[in-house]
Amino acid sequence: MNHSRHIGRAKAAAHADRGAVDVSIQMLFGAVAVIMVMLLVFEATAYWHARNVYDEAATEGVRVAAAFDGSCAEGQAAARRVIERMASGWTDRVEVQCKAGATVTVIIRGRTPGVLGRGLGTWVTVVESAPKER
Repeated sequence: MNHSRHIGRAKAAAHADRGAVDVSIQMLFGAVAVIMVMLLVFEATAYWHARNVYDEAATEGVRVAAAFDGSCAEGQAAARRVIERMASGWTDRVEVQCKAGATVTVIIRGRTPGVLGRGLGTWVTVVESAPKER
């Protein structure tokens, strides 16, 4: 009887001890998964921040350009000032376009800064329109 009890304990101990290498590999995969999720959250935050900045700038640009005495050049300048004020550190690749007519349209296109590097961000495009005042 004593012998069978000893074998049962040895099997239980062997089963409970998964080994340091197995645990380390699981921790490594868990840490990589957590880092990837955090990077995804940071990228999404950068995207939405850029979208909000560009939307604010496009709204201001179209407001100025659509005014009775406004022009596309003034609207583009106003949009660039908003972008410079709100996000001057990462706005080096922003394009501001304006199309005049009965409806004035301001288009802003640029990249988010990217969490791992400037070249890894995503492109954001925002379009705002308003009727030209007469």
